[in-house]
Amino acid sequence: MISSRHPRRSTVFAVGASASLLVALAANSAVAAPTPAPTKATATSNAACPVTPGVTPAGITLGWIGSKTGAASTTYLGSSEAAQLRVDQENAKGGINGRKLTLRVYDDASNSTTQISQAQKAIADGVFGLNANASTVSMWPTLKEANIPVTGFSNPGFGTDRNAFGVTGASTSSNPAISSTGLLEKLKSMGATKIALVNHISAGSVSTFNALQNLIQYVPGMSLALRIPDSPQGAHDATSEALRIKNSGADSVAYSGFIDGGISLAQALKQQGVTLKAMNIVGLSDPAILRTSGGALEGALGTTYGALPVGVNVRAMKTYASAMKAAGLNSYSPAAPLGYIGADLLIKGLKVAGKCPTRQSFIDNLRQVTNYDGAGMIPEKVSFLPGIFPNGNPPRCTWYSIAKGTELTPDAQVTCGARYIDTSTGKVILG
Repeated sequence: MISSRHPRRSTVFAVGASASLLVALAANSAVAAPTPAPTKATATSNAACPVTPGVTPAGITLGWIGSKTGAASTTYLGSSEAAQLRVDQENAKGGINGRKLTLRVYDDASNSTTQISQAQKAIADGVFGLNANASTVSMWPTLKEANIPVTGFSNPGFGTDRNAFGVTGASTSSNPAISSTGLLEKLKSMGATKIALVNHISAGSVSTFNALQNLIQYVPGMSLALRIPDSPQGAHDATSEALRIKNSGADSVAYSGFIDGGISLAQALKQQGVTLKAMNIVGLSDPAILRTSGGALEGALGTTYGALPVGVNVRAMKTYASAMKAAGLNSYSPAAPLGYIGADLLIKGLKVAGKCPTRQSFIDNLRQVTNYDGAGMIPEKVSFLPGIFPNGNPPRCTWYSIAKGTELTPDAQVTCGARYIDTSTGKVILG
């Protein structure tokens, strides 16, 4: 149980109205309207394009790769389906230059070996580009070597690999010395002073929380009470973790891992009678979770994986949620919006790649885009030009939510202005 005695304060900036999506599905069907056939002139023109993997005069084959099964599967529920929805919407408008889009799904089963074999299968299948929604990172050398365009979030490749494009900006997980003060400042505004950092063993979580641990010294009034760097993945008996947090004197917790693991920890803390001033669970975005947690998440700070919260009053999010509902899908699943936006970014890259797209023209031209808006579903526009990382700058804005009863209530405004600090030197490098 998290105490609400401390008022929330933050420096915020309002997000402007986002452009609506251009395509609507039928009210009660996930099936897109029939794709208009390419005209004879278009087909003839497309046939003149050089042969390139995944592209024919009539179609383009894309892929989604991530955890449909295994320990991470609950975290990525709905992601591939949301990606398919975005593809269906584009096909309903006629595709791209008369080419129909096809999306193939590759399940890495939350396993390193399986992920490599699935990435190899996608390449062998001639997939043009991939939308990656995964915690496992073993496939990255394979994708980089093949120069496969990749969209997605969190993994180190989205900060450094030229063929990889983070849907919310460059990932910091490629450099454990660099971290954002945003979350710590938000928790501090809720009254936190002594924080316990808990993460499970995945490349993204370990790297992010290593950096966060080193960052604490640069946030006045905050100190590290405890670090648990090896929390079990998924649901587990978190009694020992709760006792360690209780004995450490921590008044706040930040958790990074699969959402089931965060619920396990919150429930164990409640059972041990631990009252916190603040608790953050990355990926806490679905209010349905609150109805099954026995009140353990009351007052918890929820953050998405980078998209706006579904309940926020932004037109693009309302359009997305309505389309997901019409398709019988859960828009609140934490990775679902990122699957949708990842497909949208593949579509954006194909549009700027030209009439005869190649993987290289996709990468070269998308790398010049400076104002990608994530279909209006992210807090700030993204530039893919080099920034503090080779692939650009990481995000400086987050839209938080608070668990109240059985609802996740978004803040009235987005919180921006996060500083990025190189903890090896103490230098502010962004912000």
